[in-house]
Parts: sequence; structure tokens; C-alpha cells
Amino acid sequence: MTELPFASFCNRFAGRTGWVIGRGPTRFRYESLRDCEGPVFFVNDSVSQEPWLRRGIPSFFFAHDASMECWLLDPRRRAVPVMVADQPLTGPADARVRGLISGAADPRLASVASGVLYTKYGMISRECLLGRTREEIREAGQLYTSNGTIIPLLHFAWYVGCTSLNLVGCDGFAGVGYDERLENRSGSVQVNATNIRVKQDEVLDRLSLPRSYLGTIPHRVTMIMEIRVDRARHEGFLAWVEKLVWRVRDAGCDGVAVTDSVGRSGSFWINGTWPTIESCSRCLGSDAYAKAVLGGVPFLARDPATAFKVAFRAVPAEGAVVAQTPMHMNRDAGR
Repeated sequence: MTELPFASFCNRFAGRTGWVIGRGPTRFRYESLRDCEGPVFFVNDSVSQEPWLRRGIPSFFFAHDASMECWLLDPRRRAVPVMVADQPLTGPADARVRGLISGAADPRLASVASGVLYTKYGMISRECLLGRTREEIREAGQLYTSNGTIIPLLHFAWYVGCTSLNLVGCDGFAGVGYDERLENRSGSVQVNATNIRVKQDEVLDRLSLPRSYLGTIPHRVTMIMEIRVDRARHEGFLAWVEKLVWRVRDAGCDGVAVTDSVGRSGSFWINGTWPTIESCSRCLGSDAYAKAVLGGVPFLARDPATAFKVAFRAVPAEGAVVAQTPMHMNRDAGR
């Protein structure tokens, strides 16, 4: 592989609007990518839509997982892969899997024409990365990583000089899978979409990078939280639940209800609905919500029998449909 120097991309696209193409359901018509001036950043299997781009439009491919090798090694792919070189394993601590590459010397890179490598660890602590200048990031060769492949992508988009972003299929809709028009060649499944949306909004805010979410399907977001707690701690627990409910109500969560099913399963259930993923993200990313949740730690953590589970699901509005574009277009479509 011809390694393209990470440093050479600092401010390369200064002042331009970037496009981030994700995998979530969207009303966006992918053939509209023919009108992009770029740069365009693809997340995982969304690179299947790359052929819509005109020749000469700068494009990049971000992936972390070994399942994306099918796209990395595809000789027809034009988007430049941007890969983390010091993350041979990826995924949550309790479910580590092989990363896309094992390092800069990975033998599979011999089949890749060119690419950009960055590191997760280096001279700058991870906690400080988002506060550093582009020049400091250039010298360090690091990008900020967190839950979701899109996170270092956003940092890179800022690093190359984008002053705003258009995001497609990046809404963070949990429980609805991927856009069915995309070729899911990797066979991967959607996980933690809402939590990734909260993190990506946090990163964009910290980078002061304006964004527009395009093609968003009309929807609402439901939450169901299951909490199991020892009976001896019910009094403190109920006081905490009351504070938590008020927090999410203040943040726009409608119809919040608490169901006490201790008699049957030993659990409490909190249900609520946000009118949009934006309002849900603002709530979950707020200091007030974080403090409210942390307020439950003292009594939840002391009892190994306690459990705290929360799940989100996006519910498309009645009649909402995804734009109809062929899943598999001619590979020469945008050339």
C-alpha cells in the first residue's frame, strides 16, 4: 500500500462543506451524490454508494471492523481508506473482535492501492484530542475514537478543514436496522445507534462544526428503562426515580410513566417518548441527565442483584417512506 501522509491532509479542504454518508434509513436519494462537490466521507457499507460520485470528487472510507475487509480489498473502490493502525481489536471490552487491520505492517494492506493511517494513542491524551488545534493533530497523527466508526471520521472531517457537514443516514435511529437500499456486504448488524448519535453530537459541538441532517424520516423516539433494585433500598431509589423523571420531562420527553412491578419481577419500568431524535440526543447528552443517572449509582452499585437496562427505538411516522433508489447500481453510474 502506498501510505498517504496523514500530515498532508491538514486543512486540505479548508472552507468546504463535507458530506458524511452513513447507513441509517433516510429519505435522501443517493443518486443526488452526483451533485456533491465533496469531500465525501463514507461509513462502512455506505461506500457501496460511492459510484454515484463524479470522477475527481475526493472521498474517504472509514471502517474499524474486520467484516469491512470486503470493501477494503475491493479493487473497484475509489474512496481512500482512513484506518486506525493501533487498534488490532475493536468492540466493547466484554466482546472484543478482530479489527480491520493489525497495524501498518498488516499483510492485507499489500492488496490496497493507497490509504491513510492514524493512531488512537500517542503523544496527546485521548481526553484532550478534541481541544487541540489542527496543527497539533497533524504532528500527533491521532484522531479521537469512541463508540462508533463515525466518531474519528468527524474528527478527520474537521482536521481536513471542513467548516460544515451534511449528514445522511446518520440520524441515530435505533431498532430499525439499516437503509434497505444499501448493500450490506459485510453482514453486520446495527447496535447502539442512539448512543452513537449522542456521542457524535457531542463531538460536533466540541469541534464547533455546524451540521445539517438531510433526509431525516419523520419519527419519534421511545425509551424503556428497566431497573431492578433490592427492596431494602426502595425509598432512596424512588426519590431518585422522581428526579430522573423530572429531568427527562424538562428535556422534552413526553408521557413519562413509571411502572412498579416489584411484586412480580422485582423491576421498575420507566417509559417515555421524545418527538425527535434531536431532542432525545440533547437530553441524553446534557449534564442534568448525566447527574441524574449518576445519582442512582450509590444504591444501585452496592447490590450485585441490581440491574439497569435502557433501550431506545425510533418509530417512523405513519406513512413515512424511504426514497426509492436501486440497491445495486451500475458500478459506472457516477463516472
